[in-house]
Amino acid sequence: MWKVSFKRDYFLLILLVLLCLFLFVFKLGEPSLWNMDEPIYGEVAKEILKLGDWITLHFNYQEWFDKPPLYIWLTALTFKAFGWNEFTTRIWSSLFGIGGVVVVYFLGKSIFEKKTGFFSALILATSLQYIIQSRLALLDVPLSFFISLSILFFYLGYKTYEKRWYYLLSFIFMALATLTKGPIGVLLPGLIIGLYLLLTANTGELKRMMLFRGVLIYLAIASPWYVIELMRHGHTFMDSFFFQRTVARFLTPFEGHTGPPYYYLVVLLFGFFPWSSFLPYALVRFFKKGWKDGKREKILLILIWFGVVFVFFSSAKSKLPGYILPLYPCLAPVVGKLWSEFSSQRIQAYKRGMLLSFALFFSLLISLLVAVVLIAKPTFPVEYELCGKDIIIVISGLIIGGVFSLLSLLYKKPSLCLGIMVGAMCFVTWALAEHVLPKTEFFKPTKVMASEITSRLRPGERIGNYPASEKNFMTFNPSLVYYTDQPVVGIETVDCLMSFLGSEERVYCLMSEKSYFRVKENLSQIPVYVLRREGGEVLLSNKGDR
Repeated sequence: MWKVSFKRDYFLLILLVLLCLFLFVFKLGEPSLWNMDEPIYGEVAKEILKLGDWITLHFNYQEWFDKPPLYIWLTALTFKAFGWNEFTTRIWSSLFGIGGVVVVYFLGKSIFEKKTGFFSALILATSLQYIIQSRLALLDVPLSFFISLSILFFYLGYKTYEKRWYYLLSFIFMALATLTKGPIGVLLPGLIIGLYLLLTANTGELKRMMLFRGVLIYLAIASPWYVIELMRHGHTFMDSFFFQRTVARFLTPFEGHTGPPYYYLVVLLFGFFPWSSFLPYALVRFFKKGWKDGKREKILLILIWFGVVFVFFSSAKSKLPGYILPLYPCLAPVVGKLWSEFSSQRIQAYKRGMLLSFALFFSLLISLLVAVVLIAKPTFPVEYELCGKDIIIVISGLIIGGVFSLLSLLYKKPSLCLGIMVGAMCFVTWALAEHVLPKTEFFKPTKVMASEITSRLRPGERIGNYPASEKNFMTFNPSLVYYTDQPVVGIETVDCLMSFLGSEERVYCLMSEKSYFRVKENLSQIPVYVLRREGGEVLLSNKGDR
């Protein structure tokens, strides 16, 4: 039955989609949004509908030039159809996550064979960082999806002589990637494809790619929004979007997001977990066996894909874990190939390498367990008190799952060995969504504070956020804007705060407890009332309860 099932793509795809629905959608809408990006993207999508402007995006009713509009457009359409909430704000990221798993299935199937494609898709779907980011309203998963599709269709066009129209699809998905997160959407796949053709001595393939037609299609899809914004806003758009938000992110540690040169090695080790434990052995087998079998072009494609993404983002001064998510679709087939061969060939030939991989797996888990107990407990006592025990249970569950998976290996049951690892990651998803995430709401009090404000708010009354600047949306607490569904006044200085709270009409101001203690003495000069304290935030008003 297993062999018969593998002959049908739809059967395997249904299994993958059902798995992904659990991993990416289970209790998706229950946790409140995480600052900063989630409520920003959600609010920008809401303001598209409120202002009726689908070209120039707005946050807090000010022009917003941080990101291109594709993901926000999709979210706005979802809001229009189903209303705005945490689920509809995040659902497109989950759908793109599912799409990315399907793409990797076909990528693994095209480069290797169907079984490897299926295992590769399983591995991507159950990678820790991929699960987490597919459950958040962020742009990294959609970007990874479009980049992977562009490379997949390039490879299909390269290998299928009579179907060169695949190349045009590759250009289409580069354009959609550009509309998702900017020039990086064409730069990364363009570098990967260009270097691949150069190193395989196939630059003549550019003619067959219908390059001129492909570039026209790319420009027809990607450029209109950029051109209209340039015509509308000129240097303001150019400076804000291209120089501050694109070039500055590469050349400077933008918004304080920086790290050492080995930053992404650590991210890869834990982000691609548990499969990062098997990655070193998989790479050795992949290169050694592939080179010996004359499959050098496949090796080059994976190597160039990995090298371009890893080197590019490691060279950038700004670093965030999500930036290297486009690496995972090229690494999943490498590990998938290892498990495919392991499950169908002589197990003894793989036993030593797999045992070493499990040793790395347990080492990572024990290191994480020690870090939680010895480092997190004294450093973050409140966080540990709330979530520490649950996190220890999750890690312990992974260790137990790893033990059973290892026993399956020793008893020569490779498919069961893989299945237990997949099941362990399903357990992690369930435990995090059911037990850990509800407790993190203590650290996200803004939704509760916003509810307090909106229950009191009357027409003509204003909401303030201190300290925040109208000139820089990143200084706001974006969840305050999202959850109150009202414009929020940015209050930059103590004098501005005093003036705001001295208004004749009733006003409300949200700030952190640290900010409150810094200005408390100044506020003693005017009537100020503390309406609520919650999770490190303070809500003030210039008038008491009604």
